[in-house]
Amino acid sequence: MIWTLWTRKEIVLIAAILAFAGTAAFLSVKLTRPKPFESSVLTQWQCTKTAGIITVCIKKNG
Repeated sequence: MIWTLWTRKEIVLIAAILAFAGTAAFLSVKLTRPKPFESSVLTQWQCTKTAGIITVCIKKNG
């Protein structure tokens, strides 16, 4: 009797899970990286947005 370690369906399933996990990890890093933006009202402040939800502002020196 010939026994195989993994069947073709199991290999495809594992590859799909790895592809999904890789895509999720890439998107989580890409979306949560802070992005600076300028506002004409807040010229004395440096603001960054994280994930399009959280805004953090710090006062500029000078």
